[in-house]
Parts: sequence; C-alpha cells; structure tokens
Amino acid sequence: MTLARGQGASPGQASGPLATSPESAVAFAQKGTAAILVRIEASAEDMEGIRACAALVTTRGGLTGDGAIAARALGKPCIAGVPSMYVEYSRREVVVRADSGEVILREGDPLEVDANAGIIRR
Repeated sequence: MTLARGQGASPGQASGPLATSPESAVAFAQKGTAAILVRIEASAEDMEGIRACAALVTTRGGLTGDGAIAARALGKPCIAGVPSMYVEYSRREVVVRADSGEVILREGDPLEVDANAGIIRR
C-alpha cells in the first residue's frame, strides 16, 4: 500500500522497521536489522543514525538538504520533502495524511522505500 510520495533524493530501495530517532536506528542495527529512519529534517546530530539505517526519509527538504547530501555520500536511499508525513517524536510515531484519512505508524512498523520513484509503502 502506497502511503506517501516525496522527492527521490538518493537512489535505491530498502525496507525495514520504522525508526524516529538516530538512537533507535542504531539500536535496530545492533540487533541486525537496518531501519528506515524518518525525520522532519536531518542534521549533523543524526549522522550516526543515518550511517546505521537502511534508508532515510525527511518530511522537509529536498535534493540539497543535509539529509539528502549525507545519504548520497553514504550510498543510502533517501526520500526528501514528504509533506503528508508528520513525525511525533515524543510518541515515536509518524502520522501520514492520506486521501483515505490518517494512518499512524509506530516505531518498529515495517516500511518500504523506493527512492528511485519517491514512494513510501507499508
């Protein structure tokens, strides 16, 4: 099921559990599973999580954003500028506003990223 669309900022495809913080992405990686790191915007503080994740999604930004640049440098798929997604850091959730209503994703829920097409699937 397609959840959201954004701009493919670094090519590739990946799947894994949702992580809303760099620390969560690292924790998943330490257990042997690379996560999909979803952030509002990526910054230098997110680098450890970006290194550990399978792919990066940012709700803001574009091709020249910090997250997109870091993902390309590390060879990670990245989708940037996904305005239909909102990250609730305190609840470790991502709210997706879809045509059919809101979908709430919780940390650990499976996601698929196709950064070649800019599509995020459940």
